Amino acid sequence: MAIWSLKGKKVLIIDDFQEMRVMLRTMVEPLAPEMIKLAQNGEDAIECLENNKFDVVFCDYNLGKGKDGQQVLEEAKHRELLSYDSIYMMCTAENTSEMVMGAIDYLPDDYISKPFNRTVIHARLKKQLEKKENLKDISKAMADKNHKKAIAYCDKLLQTNPPNRLDLLKIKGELLTTLGNYDVAADLYEDIIEERDIPWAYLSLGKVRYLQDDFDEALEVFEGLVKENSSNVAAYDWLAKTYEALDELDKAQEMLNIGVIKSPKSLIRQRKLAQVAYKNEDLETAQSAFEHAINVGQHSCYKQPDDYNGLAKTLVDSGHADDAFNIVEKMAKDFKNDSNAEMVAAITKGMVHTSKGDNEAAEQCLEGAMELFNQNPQGLSTDIALELTDLCLSAGKEDAANEITKNLVRNHHDDKKLIERTKKIYADAGKSDAGDALIDKTTTEIVDINNKGAHLLKEGKLEESIELFMKAARGMPDNTVVNLNAAYSIMMQMKKTGKIKKYSSRVESYLERVHNIDPANKKYHEMLEMLQRLCAKPKAKAA
Repeated sequence: MAIWSLKGKKVLIIDDFQEMRVMLRTMVEPLAPEMIKLAQNGEDAIECLENNKFDVVFCDYNLGKGKDGQQVLEEAKHRELLSYDSIYMMCTAENTSEMVMGAIDYLPDDYISKPFNRTVIHARLKKQLEKKENLKDISKAMADKNHKKAIAYCDKLLQTNPPNRLDLLKIKGELLTTLGNYDVAADLYEDIIEERDIPWAYLSLGKVRYLQDDFDEALEVFEGLVKENSSNVAAYDWLAKTYEALDELDKAQEMLNIGVIKSPKSLIRQRKLAQVAYKNEDLETAQSAFEHAINVGQHSCYKQPDDYNGLAKTLVDSGHADDAFNIVEKMAKDFKNDSNAEMVAAITKGMVHTSKGDNEAAEQCLEGAMELFNQNPQGLSTDIALELTDLCLSAGKEDAANEITKNLVRNHHDDKKLIERTKKIYADAGKSDAGDALIDKTTTEIVDINNKGAHLLKEGKLEESIELFMKAARGMPDNTVVNLNAAYSIMMQMKKTGKIKKYSSRVESYLERVHNIDPANKKYHEMLEMLQRLCAKPKAKAA
């Protein structure tokens, strides 16, 4: 009988073959888990993960039609359906380079080749459980988004010179980077590299240098990595990001192309290659990459109508406008009952009609798109919103274009690149002065709101400040500065009144918005820590 067990733990087994599901259940049952659930495909698996918090997941790679095992893991991580201490084990007979590289992109805890026996499963599971058990305090702090506490736990364990020292240093470095403590993180990675040549330490150091805008240093680190190991796909991704930041788009495309050849199943990588190739006017590569992104993304949580729009634009520019109409139809089919996709489809169709000189049909599409936009102005990505602005200006609908622009600037007034792109659209339409004036006026309005709110805070007029920022956040839900100010005003009220429960959910909602827009935002982490301190129960006084 095993001296360890799965007592109190929940297990999910995902495999499209009933015999394999039953066999794995038979192997796990002697370890006495609290629950064992079986799923026969990716959709069933996601439903199970939505309804339960599983401690252990066994998943085959090939799951028949629908999501595969990589896409289940991808969505589980993206939607935070797995806790920090959950174990995800890929169990499969698949061993192609495409599968292996795809799995590396999303890093399961373990990979077990079929066929296997009970001894192998138990040994690998025991090893992972021991690893997670050692990190349970850190995992709990990370789940609570208390990153400083997690770092303190790392330091505490590191003082004991543990066998998993490098794992702890890796976690600590990632936490420091998340908090924006780039200098400290860089020192940590350099100390590790001084001790041992470890690829992940070099990759992490390169990321930090990129985040510090030290692009030359980042390039040197990433180029060294791919020179030592040409299979390091993540290094090619970061090389591409760095070259793009330096406006060296040809080199960025070259790096992305290498990454796609080595690991073609990444939707995000295919999408990025398509976007960069389109900017480079390499329409053949852009078309191929957009097509791959759409195919790979059929069952991915990262699937977006923007990819269909990108492919349609590429076809129009290539002189195949009629084929672009087919893409619009496919978009409507692949995104049923999706109002955002319906809006993108109308914009895309309008763009195609415009390219063919059918202005009447284009205007009808544009009217439909604007009606949908007015119902949900936050539903579009910035790229599609800019395209809609361009279409409106081309059709002589300057008032409609101005509404879209005001919405964009209100939500992204501090995004210099977006502001420049918006100004260029107005300039290309011969409306440069009007565009500049509108953007400047809207930006000034946002600055004035923030200044007025800050002044009210300084005067102690908390309720007025809260009302101002909450109203602003309702109209500008994607503006990080406004959301942070709304959260801060409410926390000041919490501190003054002591009514923590009454206001904490509001603060959390504003901070969550910021986190979704900019996970690395340093002020977000500072305010999250402030909220945690406010919500912490006071320690009982000693007798």
